[in-house]
Amino acid sequence: MSKLASIGNMPEILRISEVLKTCPQVDLPLQHFYLPGVCVRSMFMPAGTLLAGKIHKHAHIAILAQGTLRLADDEHAFVISAPYIAYGKAGIKRLGYAETDCTFMNVLSTTITDIDELEREMTCETFEELDQFLLENNHEPPKQIT
Repeated sequence: MSKLASIGNMPEILRISEVLKTCPQVDLPLQHFYLPGVCVRSMFMPAGTLLAGKIHKHAHIAILAQGTLRLADDEHAFVISAPYIAYGKAGIKRLGYAETDCTFMNVLSTTITDIDELEREMTCETFEELDQFLLENNHEPPKQIT
């Protein structure tokens, strides 16, 4: 097992994420907005939605533009309400529960505009995939941005 998968809340988040895969799924369409070197991904989550995010390979900006969202990450469980802007750490998986209708955005530094390629470049499904990415690209494990 990846060392990153065993830190803090991550074992419990991974367990819940596996359970969620067996539940009825909600379609959460994404919108993409591009500027040179920047992609903004926007997702609407209806109230009552529980979701497990993918693991981001790179730090990014996270924005809650609408609503109230409960979040859990490797270190904390907390509630945020719009407007909310924060650094999104690389190398962790998050759980979110939309207490109200929410619009959540990620601002990514990239020149990629093909959505499938963008997702492969920016995210991964497992910590083993993240470890492989870090090894192949000679990266250090992700660190907290302060």
